[in-house]
Amino acid sequence: MRFFITLILSLATLTVIAKETAKERKLFLDNVFELLENNIANPEWLKEKSFIDFKAKVYSDKMLSLDDKAFNKAFRKESHKLPFTHFYLIPKRTQKSTTTTTKTVANKKRHTISWKALNNKTAYLDIRSFSGGVQKMVTVLKEIGTDKYENLIIDLRNNGGGTLDAPVILGQFLTTKPIDAGVYLTRKWFNKESRSASINDIANFPYLKDFTYQGIMKMFAEEAAFRMVVPGHNRPVFKGKVFILINRNTGSACEPLIHLLKKENVATLVGGRSAGAMLSANTFTVNNDYNVFIPIADYQTPDGARIDKVGVEPNITVDSEEALNYTVNNLIK
Repeated sequence: MRFFITLILSLATLTVIAKETAKERKLFLDNVFELLENNIANPEWLKEKSFIDFKAKVYSDKMLSLDDKAFNKAFRKESHKLPFTHFYLIPKRTQKSTTTTTKTVANKKRHTISWKALNNKTAYLDIRSFSGGVQKMVTVLKEIGTDKYENLIIDLRNNGGGTLDAPVILGQFLTTKPIDAGVYLTRKWFNKESRSASINDIANFPYLKDFTYQGIMKMFAEEAAFRMVVPGHNRPVFKGKVFILINRNTGSACEPLIHLLKKENVATLVGGRSAGAMLSANTFTVNNDYNVFIPIADYQTPDGARIDKVGVEPNITVDSEEALNYTVNNLIK
């Protein structure tokens, strides 16, 4: 009898805990969606059925009752069905100030951009991320040089993007022509126009002049929309053949670059279709434990097309895991 009483009390306690967890998570989600509604680039995206279904799913009793790890995983999985990308939760993790942690972080930064000579004719540039890598990019490209190698393989597989300044440096290393990197449309644009930009609109947008991270964020704050066209130059550029490896995880800041280099026949793209995750996003604080990543600007190519949820097709489609071997064995002579 005592066992059954204890069991009943335990079940009652668990029920109370579950209800409190669900209540707290609902309040948490209220904050998340309020931030989304106030800051998302295009409010019309929130009227689409896939978003309405997503919101209903994350507010369901089943998801509200999940523990944090399971909820975060389910939230991210369901977000892939949305009509836009760059929306996910970011748990805040306290960094341990130990020697081991410091070395680990340093090693990660050191290997974000690296290169090696595959042989005396081919250089291999591995770019894991474009985040915070401007100076490293400059250093590595100087080491590779413009005329030491006949071939350059740039590996952007699993590169989720980062800031826009590092891709500019890479683009200028590959071509002297102006780099028309497309247009960015902010909430101000959609509040006024409620539509994507036309070719005529794009022709009249102001130009970004400061290509640093700070300069780009300043344009987001001040302009409804702007063009990003990097001026041509007369500095030396890489003289050999360029091959870029891509896959379904090649996203964000990578995609305007590979779209342009493919269009201008500067590089041959090898692998699989890119992620189709090209928006500009910012981080917002939800509470002491979480931030949320929200798309604050839409992106269109110079000819008005969208890459988000579409992606960039390679010139040569192969299994992305075999893209490097395929390039070395079949494309380089």
